[in-house]
Amino acid sequence: MSLHRKPVLDPGPLTTEIVSEIDRDKHVLLQMLDLHREKVAPLDLTTMQYLSTATTEDDLPQDPTGLANAFFRRLWLSNPQARSTCCKVPVGEYGLDMDENSQCAINPLDLVAVIYMTTNSFLQQEIAQRMLQCNFAVPLYLPPIYPEKIGTLLLCPFRGVLGQWKSPSEGPIMKNMADSRMPFLSAVRLGFCNISKSRVLNRVLGGPHKRNDCFINSGMEGGQLPRVLSDGLVEVCWNLHSGDDCNVFSRPVLVANLRGDAADCEKQMSLLCYTSAVLIVFCGSFGDKERELLKSWRDNTSHMIIIDCATSVEDGQENHNEKMKQRLMKDLELPDGTMLNGCEGDEEEIAENLRDVLDRFIPYLHTTNLVGTAGMASDLEINVDEDEICRMAFSEVEEVLSGIEDGVSSYLENQLPLQGAVWKQLCQLEKEEARQQQHTSQSSAGEKENLIKQLLDYELTTAMRAFTAALCSMDTTKRAFFLSWMRVKLEVMQLDSLSCHREVDENQMQEPCIGLEHFLREMGLVYERYFRGPNSDLYDMFRLPYIGADLLFYGVPLEFYDGDAAVFPMNWVYSVLYEVHRQLPKFSRMRVLTILGFHNSKNAEVLSALFGVNFPKWGRRHIKGAYILLLSLPDNFRMEMDCEFLLLISTEGLNSQTERSLVHDSELATFVSGLSDITLINLPDEGQNDTRSNLQIAANAILCTRNLERKTTFRVASEGAGLDGKIMSCVIDVLTTGQLPNISKREALPTSETRGISHNLYSPWTSSSMTSQNDQIHSDAILRLKKKLLTVFHEKATNGQPTCLGAFMEHMLSMWESVKNGNFAIKFGDTGTADAIIGLCTKLVHGEKHLNDQLDLWVEALDDHITELKESASQNGEHMDSDRILRILTDKATTQISTEKDLIKASLWDYLRQEDIDISLVENYKVSLHKKVDHIQETMTSDVAQKLESATIRHDMAVRMHALLTSLEAALEVRLRTLLQTCKNNNCVIEDKELEREFVSVWENIPSNMNEPPSETQEIFTRMVEQLKKNLSDRGLKKQNIRLRDANQLNGFKVKTAHFALSSKMKKSLKYKKNVAQRFTNNLIEDCDRRVSEKVCHKEGYSDSYMRELLAIVDKGLEVLKGESFVMAPKFEVDIKGYVCGKAAESFQEVQESFIREREIKERFLNETRDKHMLNFIYQFRKRDQCQKAAHIFTNQCLKPTVEDFIYNSLERQIFDDMLQSENARLYSSPKKFHYSLLKEMLMKDSFENFHEYLQSHESFCRKSIENFIRAHLSGSVMIEDRREQRMHQIFDWMKRCINQASESESGAQSNVRQLLEKVCSSLESLGKITMPTQILKKPLFDISTHREHFFTNLEESVSELSSAIAQEFMENEDVIEVPDNLPDKLKEMLYENVKGCDKRCPFCKAPCDLEEKEHPVHEAVVHRPKGLVCYTNANSTTLSHNTCSADIAGQNQFQNRDTAGQSLPFKEYQSIYPDWKIYPEDPRNNGAAVYWRYVFMRYNNRFAQKYQCAPAILPEAWGKITQKEALQSLREAFQITE
Repeated sequence: MSLHRKPVLDPGPLTTEIVSEIDRDKHVLLQMLDLHREKVAPLDLTTMQYLSTATTEDDLPQDPTGLANAFFRRLWLSNPQARSTCCKVPVGEYGLDMDENSQCAINPLDLVAVIYMTTNSFLQQEIAQRMLQCNFAVPLYLPPIYPEKIGTLLLCPFRGVLGQWKSPSEGPIMKNMADSRMPFLSAVRLGFCNISKSRVLNRVLGGPHKRNDCFINSGMEGGQLPRVLSDGLVEVCWNLHSGDDCNVFSRPVLVANLRGDAADCEKQMSLLCYTSAVLIVFCGSFGDKERELLKSWRDNTSHMIIIDCATSVEDGQENHNEKMKQRLMKDLELPDGTMLNGCEGDEEEIAENLRDVLDRFIPYLHTTNLVGTAGMASDLEINVDEDEICRMAFSEVEEVLSGIEDGVSSYLENQLPLQGAVWKQLCQLEKEEARQQQHTSQSSAGEKENLIKQLLDYELTTAMRAFTAALCSMDTTKRAFFLSWMRVKLEVMQLDSLSCHREVDENQMQEPCIGLEHFLREMGLVYERYFRGPNSDLYDMFRLPYIGADLLFYGVPLEFYDGDAAVFPMNWVYSVLYEVHRQLPKFSRMRVLTILGFHNSKNAEVLSALFGVNFPKWGRRHIKGAYILLLSLPDNFRMEMDCEFLLLISTEGLNSQTERSLVHDSELATFVSGLSDITLINLPDEGQNDTRSNLQIAANAILCTRNLERKTTFRVASEGAGLDGKIMSCVIDVLTTGQLPNISKREALPTSETRGISHNLYSPWTSSSMTSQNDQIHSDAILRLKKKLLTVFHEKATNGQPTCLGAFMEHMLSMWESVKNGNFAIKFGDTGTADAIIGLCTKLVHGEKHLNDQLDLWVEALDDHITELKESASQNGEHMDSDRILRILTDKATTQISTEKDLIKASLWDYLRQEDIDISLVENYKVSLHKKVDHIQETMTSDVAQKLESATIRHDMAVRMHALLTSLEAALEVRLRTLLQTCKNNNCVIEDKELEREFVSVWENIPSNMNEPPSETQEIFTRMVEQLKKNLSDRGLKKQNIRLRDANQLNGFKVKTAHFALSSKMKKSLKYKKNVAQRFTNNLIEDCDRRVSEKVCHKEGYSDSYMRELLAIVDKGLEVLKGESFVMAPKFEVDIKGYVCGKAAESFQEVQESFIREREIKERFLNETRDKHMLNFIYQFRKRDQCQKAAHIFTNQCLKPTVEDFIYNSLERQIFDDMLQSENARLYSSPKKFHYSLLKEMLMKDSFENFHEYLQSHESFCRKSIENFIRAHLSGSVMIEDRREQRMHQIFDWMKRCINQASESESGAQSNVRQLLEKVCSSLESLGKITMPTQILKKPLFDISTHREHFFTNLEESVSELSSAIAQEFMENEDVIEVPDNLPDKLKEMLYENVKGCDKRCPFCKAPCDLEEKEHPVHEAVVHRPKGLVCYTNANSTTLSHNTCSADIAGQNQFQNRDTAGQSLPFKEYQSIYPDWKIYPEDPRNNGAAVYWRYVFMRYNNRFAQKYQCAPAILPEAWGKITQKEALQSLREAFQITE
C-alpha cells in the first residue's frame, strides 16, 4: 500500500482451471466490469485517492468497464445515483442476455455484489459507512463466485459504523451498529411472486408518505435486468428511531433482504431463521415443496409472517385455496393476522398491512446483533471475514488499551503523559521567550529548566511500547487491522459517554475523549522529547520517523500542528517528511492545498469527497490542530497543475471557544496559510454564535500572509446558504491585491445539519431533510469546487514554479520561526483591523443583497412591465418592438442600480462613524472597497441586462407559444386518455420512462412556430477574407498581404504615405494629397457603415452577398478616386478594403452573437416548457390513473355488491310472495296458522322423533320444516315476473343522482377521494333500504386528493360500464332467471321471520306463545302440554308428570325452580314470579285443548320415559281411548281452524 505509482504487472490470462470454476455468465460479467483480475489483488483504500482525484465531472461511463470507478466516485460524493449502471455503450459483444433498449449495462445489485467481492475489508468499511449514509442497503452475506466454495458473512465492514437514535426512556443513544442489539427482521421470497418484495420493503421502511430507495428493485433503472452474481446475496439496513412523529416503528430494527428464491439458498435460510425475530415470506405458491420448506423454517424461527403472492387461482379453487391456507396457518401455529393477502398486487396496501403487523410485534421481539449473527454463521460453517490476522490485531489493541476501563483521564495521565500540562507549559514558555514577553529572564530560564527536567524523567509506557511495536509489524495487513481496531475500539468504549453528553455543552463533559490521533501524537512527542535531552533508555527513537512516513504513505494523516499545545512539533514533522522525501522519486514537485476548518466544519468530509482521503473528523472528540497527507496525482491533474504530488493540510477545531483560543487559532491559521498555494476557508453552517470569530481568524490570517514572498490564494467554501461565505469572499477581495475577479470566488457547498459526522448513521437515517435532491446538490457542488481549485492551480502553474518537498520543509521551518517570534505587522490577538474590514464587508454584502432582492422582484414582474409598455404605446397609436422595450427597461434598471450603489458607498462610511472605528485602520483599503462597490454595480448591470434580454425574448415567445401550447395540451389530453384506457383494459403499470417516450412522441409531432433554423456559429472573418481575396484576385492583386482592421485602427483609418504610388510621393503636395485622400476615404467608409447599419438594424445575419455588395461600393469609390491628380498604390486598395471588411465583420459578429444568445434563450425556454409539460403529463397520468383505479375498485367492490343485492332482493320478494300464494303456503301466512300446521303435520306423520325434536328445540324444528317446504317449492318450475331490469334502472338512477349531488356540493378543484365517496354512499343509503360495504374506503388508495371533475368522470364511466355489464348479463339469460346460491337461506329467513311470532315459552311446559300481536305485555299459549313431555317428574319421584299447567293452577300443587330461589310456591301464585304470563285454568267440562297432547303422551309414554331415563307416567285410562281423529279435532278447535 504505497503512495508510489508503481506499474501493475499483468498477471496474464486466467488459467483453464480457474475458468472452469466460474460459470460463463459470471465470468463474462467480471470481464465486462474489468474486474476479473482483481481477485489476485483486491482494491484497497489507496485506490480511492486515484479514483476520486482523477475526475471533475460526473459523466456517464463510456462502457461497463467504468462502472466500478463511477460507483466509488459517486459514493464518495454521496450521490444518490451511485448504484446506477447506466453507460454510453451499455451492451457490447459480451454474450449476456441484457436489454438492448436499456442504457443500463447490468443489474445494479450485481454491481454492488461485485464491488464487495473485489475489495478488501478496509475499503469495504468505508463503502459500508457511505452506503448507509446514503440510505443504501449493504451486503451482509456474499454468495460465492466459485460454485464449490461457500459464502462469506461480512462483519468487518460494519465494525466502524455508528448509529444514533432516540429512546423514549434513555434519550439520545449512540452505539456501534455491529454490537447494537435490536430486533432482526428478515424478508425472503419463495417461488415466483407477482409483486416486488424489495419495493414493498422500501414502502414499509419509508412509511406512508416518504420515498425510500434502500433496496434495489425492479422499478429502479436497471433493476429489471437479470441478476448474475447477486442471487443468494443478503442485504441489511437499519431503521432507527428519531423520536419524532415520522418514525415507522417504535424502536430501531435491523432489516435483512435475501435476494433470489429462498428455496435455493439453504445456508442463508438457516442463518436467517436462527437469528431473525421475524421471518417475512413472500410466497408465490403453496405446493407440497413450499409447505415443507415453510414448516422447516417455522421450526427454527420465533415469528413468521406469510404474504400470499400467488399469481392466479383456477376457477372453482378459491375456497380450496383458502381452506388450504387456513390449514397451513394451523400447522405452522401462526396467529391471526400473520397471513397477508398479496394476490391483488397492490404493493402499497401490502406494505401498510405488513407495517401494521410488524408494529404490533416489534415491542415484544427478542434482540440480536451482527456479532452474534457472525457467531451463528460460524456454527453453520459459513465463512466470516474476520480471520486469524484480524484476531491477532485485536489482541494487540487489547494490550495497548489495557487499563483504559478505569477512566480516560487516568489512562491519558499514566500511558500518554507527554500530552499533559508540562508539554503545553513548556511550548508556551518558549513562544513567549521568542517574542520577548518575559520581564524576568532568570525566572523564565528557571521555569523552563524545571519543565525540561520533568520532561526528561519520562519513560516509555507500556501502552506506547505495545503501540509502536504493533506499527512496526512487517505484516501490513495486520497493521491495517490494528489501526482499524484501534479506531473502532476507542469509539465503542466512549459511545455511552458521548450519548450522555451529546446534548450538553462540551465544557460540562467530565471525561475527555481519546482517539487514534492521541496515540500518534504521543509517538511524535516521544521523538520530540528526545531532542530536549537524549536518553539511551528510550525505545529506538530513530525508527519512529520511518513509521510515520510509512503511515503517511498508507493514508494515515500526520499531525502537523498540535492544536492543544498550540505548537508545531518541528523535529518530529521534519524527520518524517525527510523520510518521505528520501523515498520519493527525485525531482518530485508538489503543490499545497490547505483547508481551514472551524468549530463544527466538515473539513474531513469535504476532503474525502474531493480526493478520497481520510482525515480525523471533528465532532466526536473535539480534536484541534492540523494534519497533512501527501497525494499522488493522476496524469490529467499532473498536466494541469505542473506537479506530481499534492500536499493536503487540514485544520480542525479553529475557534473552539477555549482559553486563549483566538491567539492560538490565529497562529495556526497564519502558519498553514503561509505554506499553501491555495487556502480554502471552509465556513460551517450558519446559526452559530461564533460566526464572527471564524471571520476574524480568517481575516487575520490573510492580513498576516498578504505580504509574504510566497503568495497564497484564498477561496471560500460555505456549508450553509447564508451570507457568511459572501462576507468572507468580500473580505478576501478587499484584503488581497484589489484585482476583483469576473466570477465569484465563493463556492457554496449545500449541506445540512444531517450531513454530520462520518461513521455515524444518525444523519442520513433519521433526518427528514436528507433527500436524494440534497445529496445531488451536494455532489454537484463538490465537483464544481474541485474544478475551481484545479483552475487556480492551473493558473499558478502558468505563473510560477511548483515547489519540491525539500524546499517546502525549509520554508516550513522559516514560517514557524516567524509565527513563533510574531514577526508580522499585526499581532495575533489584535482584531481591530479585521473587525473593521469585516463590518464594512458585512454592510456591503447586505447592501448587495438588498439591491439584488429588489432587482429580482422587479425582474419577476417584467411580464407586467412589458405588457404595460405595449398597451401604453398601443393607446398612443405607436408600435413598440422588443429592442425599444429592452432599451427602456435597461435604462430603468441602470438608474436604479446607480442610485443603490451611491447608497451602499454612503452606508460604509456611516458605519465607520456610528461604530466609532478609527479610519486609519481601513485607510489602505479604501480603494479596494470602492472598486468592490463598482464591481458590484458592473456585475449587477451585466446580470440584469442578460435577464432583461432573456425576459423580453421569453415574453415574445410566450405570446407566440400560446397556439402551440393549446394544440399541445389538446394532443396530450388525447394521449393521456388513450394511455389511461390502455392501463385500465390491460390492468398494467406504465413506468415513467414509457410515459416520457409517449410525451416526446406527442411533442415532436406538434407543428411549432418556434423552430427557426438555428444560426450556426460562422467564421465570419474567415469567409470575409475569402471574399476579399477573390475580389482582389479579380482585380489583379493576388500577392498582396491582406490584414483586416486591428487594434491600431480602432480610431479610424489613416491614409499613409505608403498608400501613394511612387510618382505621387512629391513632398510639396503630399500633405494636400493626404487630406484629399483622407476625406475621400472617410466618406467611403461612412457609405459602407450606413449599408452595414441597415443590415444590422434589421438583424440580418451575415451573407457573402453582403460582402460582395460592400466591396462593390469600395470599387466604385476607387474608380471615382482615379479622377484625382494623384495615383494610389495597390496597398491602399488592400488596406481600405481590409478595414471596411474588418469593421463590417465586427458588426455582423455582434449580430451573430445576438442570434446565438437568442437561440440559446429560445432553446432554454422550449426545454423548460417541454420539461414542465412532461412532468405535468406524468403527474396528471399518475393522479388520474390513481383516480381511475380508485373509481374502478369502488365500483367493483362496493357498488356492484350493492346493485346485486338490490336487484336480487326484489327476486327474493317475488318468490316469497309466490310461495305464500300457493295452496299449502296459506298456513305460513301467520304464526298461529303455522303452529297449527306443524302440530297437524306431526300428528299425521305420527313420528316420535318429530315430537321429541319439536318439544326440545322448537325453533330448530320450525326452521327445518320451512327448509323442507322451500326445497319442495323450488324443486319445480317457478313462474315469476322478471322485474330485474326495472330494479336495475332504479338503482343506477339513484347512483347517478347521488354522484351528481356529491359533485355539485363540493367547492374547489381538489378534493379528497375518500370524503367524496363517503358522501355518495351516505346519499345512496338514504334513498332506500340499502347497506353499502364502505369498509373498503379505509384502504390507502382512497386517501388521496385529486381533481374533483376528473374523479367523478371516472366514477361515472365505471358506473356506466357496470350498468352495461349487468344489462348484458340479463339479455344473455332472458328466458331463465338464475337465482343466487344463497337464495334458499334468504327465503328461509324471510319465512321464519313471517311465522316465528313471539319467541317466549311457557315457564312450565315450554309451550310457545301464540299471540300474533307484535307488542303484547302478557303472553298466552293456545295449547299447554303435560309437563312430563318436557322431562318434568312428580314431586319426590322419578315418574314423569302428566299434569298440565292449566290443571296445576286450578289445584293445590306447588312448584320450585331457580326463579323461586329454591322455595316452593303454589301454582296459583305463579304470576308473582311470572307476571308476564297468563295461563287459563283447565275446564273439567271441556278438555278439547288438552286432548292433542294427551293422545301423544299416551301413545309414546314409554318412549319419552326411555329418552329422559325416567319412569313412565301413570296416565288416566280415559286417555287411552282418545283417537287420532279426536286429537286433530281438538287441535282445530283450540286454534279455531275450519277445514
